[in-house]
Amino acid sequence: MEDEEGARAIRRPGAGGRAGRPFDHSRDAEILAITLDALAERDYEHVALDAIAVRAGRAKTTLYRRWPTKADLVLAAVHAAGGPPEAEDLPDRGSLRDDLLAVIDSPWLGGPERRLAVFAGLASAARTSPALGDAVRMRMTEPYVALYRALLQRAVDRGEVASELGGKVPLLAEVIPAMSSHRLGASREAVGRAFFVGVVDDVVLPALGLSRVRGE
Repeated sequence: MEDEEGARAIRRPGAGGRAGRPFDHSRDAEILAITLDALAERDYEHVALDAIAVRAGRAKTTLYRRWPTKADLVLAAVHAAGGPPEAEDLPDRGSLRDDLLAVIDSPWLGGPERRLAVFAGLASAARTSPALGDAVRMRMTEPYVALYRALLQRAVDRGEVASELGGKVPLLAEVIPAMSSHRLGASREAVGRAFFVGVVDDVVLPALGLSRVRGE
């Protein structure tokens, strides 16, 4: 509520219609990173633009001029985060399992622990705002599906997975993102590395006729 009230205050009639001092964009990246930190710490509903302004050392009116609402700020943070870097440079660790785990262990967004916490915060944001939901799907979920599809298809092409099982690739590429989205968005159960390793070892690999690796 305070974010919307702040936005109305910035846009209120009687302000004379004069443009304020130009916004200093040099700290945009820092502010957007702070926004993701806030989402990693608590649900979207409990993240306040005012609190982000304090953490960034900026006047809240300055942030309101740049991002009139919390949704605007979070949307900018999602776009600034980009997508998983492995989508542009496929990991090649010698086996499908190791390649999938390389994606799970990626340093993107601060590494697995912070990334999962950010995703949890964004999952609550997606439930609140259709625009945010679309952005998360297009910028994060769909790139992951494409990434997993590429890794699975490469495993088929190089003979690690039997060619007759190649038809399963499109469906299995959606399994890890779908299961993690469900766990993050529809369940309050914790999501950690072990969850993703379990999906790889107990669902994806067996569906492709590959043995589960134990002991990790």
